[in-house]
Amino acid sequence: PIVEAVPDGAPGWPQPDGRHKTSAAWLIENAGVHKGFRLPGADVAVSSKHTLALTNRGGGTTAQLLDLAREIRSRVEGRFGVRLVPEPVLWGCQL
Repeated sequence: PIVEAVPDGAPGWPQPDGRHKTSAAWLIENAGVHKGFRLPGADVAVSSKHTLALTNRGGGTTAQLLDLAREIRSRVEGRFGVRLVPEPVLWGCQL
């Protein structure tokens, strides 16, 4: 994400407009969401290898995936004031 100020300890890269680009993975991990994280009873989880990937562990539903994505976004926004925007663009559903 592009932010006005990089949180303490986060990697950051200055942008031409004076803002900074920072790592979504760093924000997610430092908001308490670790690799393998899942919500109770859900069959979807953060990848065990990549913080930015959500995976179906078998039997997961779109609703479970969206709930997990919303939880991650909420934790990052609550901790750092940065609202993550999903990639790719979602069709037929929203966070």
